[in-house]
Amino acid sequence: MITGIGFFVLLFIFSEKFLEGLNSGLIICVKIVIPSVFPFLIASSLAGCGEIPKKLRKILNPITRFFFRLPAESITAILLGMFGGYLSGAKAVQSLCLNGELTKSQANKLMLFCINAGAGFSVNAVGNAMLCSREAGKVLLCSLCISALLTGVLSIFLPEENIKNDKHKINAPPFSTAFVNGVTSASQSMLAACGFVALFSGIGAVSDSYVKNETVRLILSCLLEVTKGCADITGTASLPVIASVCAFGGICVHLQIFSMVRDINIPQFYLFRFIHAVTACIVCKISLYFHPIESAVFLTFSENAAAFSFSAPAAISLLFLSFLLILDLDNSKKIC
Repeated sequence: MITGIGFFVLLFIFSEKFLEGLNSGLIICVKIVIPSVFPFLIASSLAGCGEIPKKLRKILNPITRFFFRLPAESITAILLGMFGGYLSGAKAVQSLCLNGELTKSQANKLMLFCINAGAGFSVNAVGNAMLCSREAGKVLLCSLCISALLTGVLSIFLPEENIKNDKHKINAPPFSTAFVNGVTSASQSMLAACGFVALFSGIGAVSDSYVKNETVRLILSCLLEVTKGCADITGTASLPVIASVCAFGGICVHLQIFSMVRDINIPQFYLFRFIHAVTACIVCKISLYFHPIESAVFLTFSENAAAFSFSAPAAISLLFLSFLLILDLDNSKKIC
């Protein structure tokens, strides 16, 4: 209630800038978010339907058990999380859990490392559109994927949760039913994602208007919404720094994930977001050493960034409200 009233007051005070940012957020959704995420959300929904063939399970199970302490069924969420985009991994985990393929504790562990920028965002949005270099986008994607796997390996050192095996497998529906349900579910998730992107673009627009320190403004932008953050730092930050921002994901993405998969250990989640961000930066630096890219290709994105950008008291208030939204989440609900 307090969050809602506070947000209403801020909307009334900063309505003009907020609406400008909202419009830019909707443009981002149409040009970047929907094309790069929606197909993978459908694939994520379908991935939770049906079982992995026994022969393939025999091959994968020792691998996933050794590296991640997870069953073979988790491989779909891991792959979709690496290549499909931020929400695809969470959606796959949700589908696998709802269909009884994963326990709550296994789903929680997966959520620590199957959240990644994906191929569409890394190569097309950041690499091609923002950096004007598909090669840079490919290096970025490889760095994020390697970092995600390394982060997953680190998760095996977490103490095992003593949770009773709560798998309740559900018979797989016919393909036609699964496909219709998958498209419907993906559409609902996509609509929610666009709402979050538009909202946080509006918040970012107000933030940009009031924060005069450029460094603070860029940090806030990257913390709030990853697409706008990457657009804002393009031309000023190196590729490893951009990799770090993409790996963290931003509060906008995190809130969407929390709405999909419940009972997440939030401090642990952010610890692994930080680990993923640092690891991605290091891996990207090493990748550039072996596969150097001419710095000239990193053309400034400032002209286009103006469309994504619109920042002291308002920024602090809006960031505080974002964290209040996280704290207001009902973590007593079921994981999926």
